[in-house]
Amino acid sequence: MIEKFRTLIEKYLTRKIGVEIKCCLMFFMLLCFYAGYRLICGFQEASILYMIEMVILTYILGWIQMLLGSDFDEVDSLARKDWAVVAGGSAAYSLASFGFGWFERDYAVTFIFAVYMVIAYLGIFLIHKMKRSIDAKLLNNDLQRFQNREKKEC
Repeated sequence: MIEKFRTLIEKYLTRKIGVEIKCCLMFFMLLCFYAGYRLICGFQEASILYMIEMVILTYILGWIQMLLGSDFDEVDSLARKDWAVVAGGSAAYSLASFGFGWFERDYAVTFIFAVYMVIAYLGIFLIHKMKRSIDAKLLNNDLQRFQNREKKEC
C-alpha cells in the first residue's frame, strides 16, 4: 500500500515538475515578446496585470496539454498530435493576447505573435531533443566507464 502511494506521488511529482518547467519556459517566451513589443512602442514599463494573465494562461494550457497526454517536447519527431498541440497552443496564446489586449488588439502584431509562438514551441521541442541526445551520450559514456572498470577488477 505504501509502495503504491509512493508510486502515485512520484508520478504526480514527475508530471507537475514537467508542467512547471514548460510553464516557466512559455511564460519567459511570452514575456520576451511582450517586453520587446513594449520597447518598440517606446515604453519602458510593462503591465503586472498582463504578466499575471500570462502566467495563469501558461499554467492552464500546460496542465491541459499534460492531461491530454501531450509530451510534444519529449518525442524524437513531431506526429500529427504534436503539431496539433503546437498549432492549438499558439492559437490559444494568440487569442488570449488579443482578448486581453496585450498588444492593443492590433491584428498585425497578434499575427506576428502567433508566428512567434509556433517558433517558440518548435524551439522548445528542439532544445529538449538536443538535451535528451546529450544526456543519452553522457549515460552511454558512464556505462562504458563502468563496464571498463568492472573488466579491470575481474
